[in-house]
Amino acid sequence: MAARRRIAARRNWPQNLRQNSAGYYWFQHPETGKTYGLGRDFAIACAEARTANAEIERRKGHVTLLQRINGGETSLADWCDKYEEPRLSGKPNSVSAMKSQLRAIRAATFAVQAVHKVSPKDIADFIALCVQQRGATMASNIRKRLHDVFREAIAQGLVDVGKNPVEAIAKPKINVARSRLTLDDFKLILAKAREDKERQWAANAIELALISGQRREDIVSMQFGQIKDGFLWIEQSKGKEGSKSKLKIPLSLRLDALGTSLEDVLRRCRDNVATKNVIHFTRPNGAAVPGNAPGLSTMSQTFARIRDEAKIKVAPGKTPPSFHEIRSLAARLYAEERGAAFAQALLGHKSSSMTELYRDIRGREWTEIKLAV
Repeated sequence: MAARRRIAARRNWPQNLRQNSAGYYWFQHPETGKTYGLGRDFAIACAEARTANAEIERRKGHVTLLQRINGGETSLADWCDKYEEPRLSGKPNSVSAMKSQLRAIRAATFAVQAVHKVSPKDIADFIALCVQQRGATMASNIRKRLHDVFREAIAQGLVDVGKNPVEAIAKPKINVARSRLTLDDFKLILAKAREDKERQWAANAIELALISGQRREDIVSMQFGQIKDGFLWIEQSKGKEGSKSKLKIPLSLRLDALGTSLEDVLRRCRDNVATKNVIHFTRPNGAAVPGNAPGLSTMSQTFARIRDEAKIKVAPGKTPPSFHEIRSLAARLYAEERGAAFAQALLGHKSSSMTELYRDIRGREWTEIKLAV
């Protein structure tokens, strides 16, 4: 219910100040509803009401303007600004995601409180609201960012060690809706791509993604100069500078499930177009000329169109597999043929747990129980 509109003559009165018909002033506590008499002097009643309102806000943990000026307290919103500044020089997508997460945090009702006064209950309510309004995946990312915001606040002495309020809050449970790509699906999509001469670049990209196990970003940026000394040399695009995975993949690498080798696929990428790009247009494509590499969005959209043309079936409640699912399929196939450690090394993962996520088939395939011989 909307608050009752104030009488015009009382619009400049402090909040929670009241007057009865006999001219007596009183203060009503906004949370408990309890009333306190203030006498008949308007100036004194106003001063008392303003003081009480300020103290009530202070007890909530709200940082006042005077506190901010004096530097005695730092609100969570202000700390987010300081946290953000040294992190603006990262990758554009990472910076954009960080800004989005910090905007959500600043908009939280408790962001006006001092950093050290934010409670686990505040965080729990906020994350639950994020799940409801933004979805579990975004809520999980915001929770992760909040955890780092408070971790840095602890490092700067704004919060006591061991009192990160995010620690006690469970990660939102994420139900992944995207379907995995099966080998049969992949073969149908590749065959459909090969039918159209104008989309041979897409067929090459799809096949190269599976045989190499690399990400979409590394596929579209791959150049022929990376092929030397019997290896495909790749410095993966994902990761911080100085810690990116650097791979030397033998050209002789063969994926038996596909019946081809990395060298065979790279050979198919060479044609009569003079270009340094392994994946490239062979005919004009919009503003692009032959030899240009496709953009990431073009690659994703083209894959989605070919997938739909191939009539790939998706279970109810699931979304169709994207180009990125080729990487998951590569992890599963190589783990089957060469072992989990090989799959982890080829994908460039630092931990086996990440590779295990890629190998999760999400109910799409049957697992064969093999007998020892």
